[in-house]
Amino acid sequence: MFAAGGGTIRQSGIRRIEPHGDGWRVQLADGEIAARHVVVALGPWSAELLQPLGYRVPLAFERGYHQHFVSNPARKLLRPIHDAEGGFLMTPMEQGVRVTSGVELTARDAPSNFSQLEAVVPMARSVVEFGDALGERWRGARPTLPDSLPMIGAAPRHRGLWFAFGNQHVGFTTGPGTGAAIAAMIAGDAPPFEVRAFSPARYIA
Repeated sequence: MFAAGGGTIRQSGIRRIEPHGDGWRVQLADGEIAARHVVVALGPWSAELLQPLGYRVPLAFERGYHQHFVSNPARKLLRPIHDAEGGFLMTPMEQGVRVTSGVELTARDAPSNFSQLEAVVPMARSVVEFGDALGERWRGARPTLPDSLPMIGAAPRHRGLWFAFGNQHVGFTTGPGTGAAIAAMIAGDAPPFEVRAFSPARYIA
């Protein structure tokens, strides 16, 4: 839909962003892009990109783990199961049964610690029968701020720079709303929901 509407999808490493004339220049590993507006929506890497511009974002990281297992065709899991007391969730996926563990609060790039996942897999097996592990265990880092709310809005000190990150574990579901709000603000329109609570200015002067 984005491409059909005239957008261009490009994947590249971002080296830095810098003011350029009335807009911005994005230095990439394979070139550069000039634009009137830049939206920083890099999840747990957002604060790192903004630091050279003088922004000190108090971003923390909620790391999560999961692993896939072979489904039991005789007793196939048909819906997600959340065991709140056991601290794990199982859900049917194309790859098989996915088992996830709780949150780990640590540095974004700290070595993996699979102890939570290893502790919950036996409990998950006591609830649903599944087979051997499939592939490698997965780890991801989600961006979070002290008040558990994302930053959605204009950068306090740079015109044309916008923040859209900090959605924690729910970025997949709240991302479209975040994008709609940022797009409206860039266009000078009212966002589709009240955004004052998400203002970057609450942490950055």
